[in-house]
Amino acid sequence: MANFSLTFPIPVHSNKIEIGKTLLFMGSCFSDEIGNQAQLHGLNATANPFGTLFHPLAIGQSLLDTLNDVSTCDSVQTDDVFFHWGSSGKIHGYSANELTEKVLAERKSIKAKLAIATHLFITFGTAKNYVLKTNNQVVANCHKQHPSLFNVEITTSTAIVAFWEPIILQLKELNPQLSVIFTVSPVRHLKDGIIENNRSKAKLLLAVETLSKLENCSYFPSYEIVLDELRDYRFFKNDFAHPNELAIEHVWHRFANNYLSESTFMMCNKIKAIKVSLIHKSLYEKSKKVSEHQDIILERKRQLDKEIIGISW
Repeated sequence: MANFSLTFPIPVHSNKIEIGKTLLFMGSCFSDEIGNQAQLHGLNATANPFGTLFHPLAIGQSLLDTLNDVSTCDSVQTDDVFFHWGSSGKIHGYSANELTEKVLAERKSIKAKLAIATHLFITFGTAKNYVLKTNNQVVANCHKQHPSLFNVEITTSTAIVAFWEPIILQLKELNPQLSVIFTVSPVRHLKDGIIENNRSKAKLLLAVETLSKLENCSYFPSYEIVLDELRDYRFFKNDFAHPNELAIEHVWHRFANNYLSESTFMMCNKIKAIKVSLIHKSLYEKSKKVSEHQDIILERKRQLDKEIIGISW
């Protein structure tokens, strides 16, 4: 029978993920999707603590501010809500002080996690960059401000590499055992145009090709898995830009096969089954049968906690 799917091998990563170890996912919304899958499977994962960030310089700046203990927070106000230029709208406050406290607390938390993490996954989304005209500051999010406030630039792969190389060195100084894995988001920025999107992704791919050759750095081909291995719009949502649940599940399995040992993968699937059962709401919650089923699930949970330490429920 003909094979209608193009598959390709992914170099096996030697530093395997273990349950209980600290993982971080930062960048484009694809970091959210795979990070959420990691959490669902019981891994100690933090996904996009500063919200969804698309541009390599914005992602890198959030790491630099974290590593260097920057105590300031550039903000913009819309009505009675304050936003951080270096974060998505996920980080907000109802005063400048409240916003600053949230940003500084997040930086402190993430730096502590970076110091002990085994893996940091960075997903670049676009080479299109927005820069404040007033101070030439790269912004992570425009927060719906007027377009006249920004210059729009396309960052070259050379500039991305030059910006990120010192960040990799700082990460290595903080945590020599940290594996940094770069990915390029398969999510298309169709509003920019098909040709423009493809040229943007090309710059990102060239940049991560160079960065992945640095010590303790590598590349995971989520972009190629979705656009070449799956290569069908049935794997996309109705906007034809974002991968749907089927595609995300496929990428997760490719991810797990690469970064998890067989025994860890099997354990993670058991954890997911329990978590899904605990989340499920029955129409007859007070019935004896449902209660007995919940007791069985809770007992399985207790048994897994005895078998292995560090499951993130």
